[in-house]
Amino acid sequence: MHQDPDLEALKEDAQRGIPAAAYNLGVWYLREGGDATGQKAARKAFESAAESGFAPADSALGYMYLRGQGVPADPERAVQLFSRSAEAGFSEARYRLGELRSAGLGAPRDLQAAREHFSLAADLGHPSAMTQLAYCLSRGLGGDRDTGAAARWYERAALTGDPRAQWRLGFGQEHGEMLPADPVDALSWYLRAAARDYGRALQDCERLKGTLESGQVEEAVRRSRLQRQPAAELGRVSAISGTAIEIVCWTPRIFRFQAMVDDEEINHLIHIARPLLRPAMVLNRQTGERVRDPARRSHNARLSGLLKDTVVCNIEDRLARYSLIPVENGEPITILRYQPGDEYRPHADYYDPKHPGSATGLSQGGQRVATFLVYLNDVPAGGQTAFPRIDISVPPQRGAGLLFFNCTPDGTPDTRTLHAGKPVQDGEKWLLSRWIRAGAYPPTDA
Repeated sequence: MHQDPDLEALKEDAQRGIPAAAYNLGVWYLREGGDATGQKAARKAFESAAESGFAPADSALGYMYLRGQGVPADPERAVQLFSRSAEAGFSEARYRLGELRSAGLGAPRDLQAAREHFSLAADLGHPSAMTQLAYCLSRGLGGDRDTGAAARWYERAALTGDPRAQWRLGFGQEHGEMLPADPVDALSWYLRAAARDYGRALQDCERLKGTLESGQVEEAVRRSRLQRQPAAELGRVSAISGTAIEIVCWTPRIFRFQAMVDDEEINHLIHIARPLLRPAMVLNRQTGERVRDPARRSHNARLSGLLKDTVVCNIEDRLARYSLIPVENGEPITILRYQPGDEYRPHADYYDPKHPGSATGLSQGGQRVATFLVYLNDVPAGGQTAFPRIDISVPPQRGAGLLFFNCTPDGTPDTRTLHAGKPVQDGEKWLLSRWIRAGAYPPTDA
């Protein structure tokens, strides 16, 4: 088989003991030959480079052990490899250690340690670490809240090209937070984020353009193409507002929460979930297998593994706090997208013990005692969550949460919680869903 001459040269350099060549060869094997043979060759190449002290190779091996690529998944070994790479000054490994300590994967969960890792990686110029550090600082995760420092790190990340931080600065300037209100400059930051297909930045651009004159839009486009400099003065990130609770119904227990997630979190969730959306499945009541069902028309993505970053973990903590059920009882957060005509016909979230297939679901942490939904956008028409047996319908509202208990306090499935996601008539509906078990949910994707 004909091979690219550059690949041959790479192999020769790797055989001569050049660490960077061995590392790049491993990357090639993973990208071009991702099967078992390719993964084995990649691991061998990375190990060769790592033996020579090449820090990126240790980090690459860490990802292989974290994902179970060509080796049994071993998060603890991954942490060891990332730590060695981080100590050698590789910022990506330091950033990954922050995410792993935030999620408690491969090492005990420790938000203070996570924040310290983000800080070290940010000092080394890692854009995602800068943004996660800003997020932690703005919310007091892993230490004191420091909104002034948060604003500065958001800006530094945005100037390096991080789209989440760029969107955040746009939001800040649109609302006069962090920087003086300047809708033209806000649009310029949204345009930068939209160019990287970030979250709903494109929709924010179109919305803001509708409020500006043509000359202002042209100026925003011009600014979006300029090399920016740090602002002379930054304000402070606004404090997170409280979450108001509304009792929708006592029997069954249904509660609605205002401002369950904020705009930054919403955009981040949509951005990381969008590439992974797959047709939604249901549990077959007879066999326990996950199958497609015309009753459920939507696409979804589970935020587990490497997707369970600091933002996702913080939201999980928040949902646990408001449901009064331990965080470990929750299944991985699932992000759903409903397009026009999509719906989820009336169904129950609890597992009915009368159905043979329910044994599969019940074996993973027990009964689904509660469901937490969070609406990630306003829907122009349709998309309500309806409870037909009690004649209650809740419209989607961006950032609002809906918690309902699928079982009575004694654990009996409550048939009154039959509910439906009504058809979307116009636009899209983005939704966060987290099913909460009676016991701890196994830390797997099963």
